[in-house]
Amino acid sequence: NLAFRSLDPTKILITSGWNGTHSNVNRGRDARVKLSFCGVTDILTLDQIHPSANHRAFIQHLQQEDLILFGRFCLAIASNSLSAFTALQRDHHNLQEYLDAIPRTYSNDLKNLIMYLISFKTNSANKPRSIDDIMPMIGARFYMQLDYFYLRYDCLYDELAKEVDNGRLLRLLSKLGTINERPEHQLDPTWSETGDRYMLKLFRDYLFHQCDESGKPWLDLGHIISNLNKFDIGSLEKICLISRDAQNVIIVSFEELKRCFETAINDLMQ
Repeated sequence: NLAFRSLDPTKILITSGWNGTHSNVNRGRDARVKLSFCGVTDILTLDQIHPSANHRAFIQHLQQEDLILFGRFCLAIASNSLSAFTALQRDHHNLQEYLDAIPRTYSNDLKNLIMYLISFKTNSANKPRSIDDIMPMIGARFYMQLDYFYLRYDCLYDELAKEVDNGRLLRLLSKLGTINERPEHQLDPTWSETGDRYMLKLFRDYLFHQCDESGKPWLDLGHIISNLNKFDIGSLEKICLISRDAQNVIIVSFEELKRCFETAINDLMQ
């Protein structure tokens, strides 16, 4: 494990969670705080340590400094003032003022967490601290956040499932569109109007060109999606297909339509 070494307000990114406006205040709950500039300091300095030096102790020392900077960064966010980030080195009186102001807006747990982080001395003989040490301080809120992420995961999963279904139906409609009323195939200008392709043409009319009792177009998206799904799985349910001149009436199942569909697609792909 390495140290971050560049924890500074200028290296912080806030991604997602925007509400569509240009306001810097109105960010959604999904806003994420991310760290940039990772590893750049290591590349620039190359950590040229004397061979006799304890490299693990050196990394541990840098990690302790990262925790202190993390505490100062939390203090700056809680106080809404970047000056709080540098107050630790300059003025202990101002630092205490920032700490005392935290409970006015946030809980005492946050204040205790920040004090725990910024009070550590890297050059002291204290036991080294780890980011895992702060888990008992934020345990309850951590589980609340975890529950929120699970809810968000479920929501995104549902939306992804919808997009998968949309993609499946789009591929089905795209293939159906390559068959219906095709001008010519293998020098046969009536290819799309005969045989199995004719039933697919009537099925297209059954899907999109329905009319009500008064002759007005019947626009029902549920009808289209429901029948496309039945067509995709090859349901045994039967429907009545009628030609535009009402001279031809065909009773056919979705299973038979799908078989005609696959035959026509294979014919086109040969």
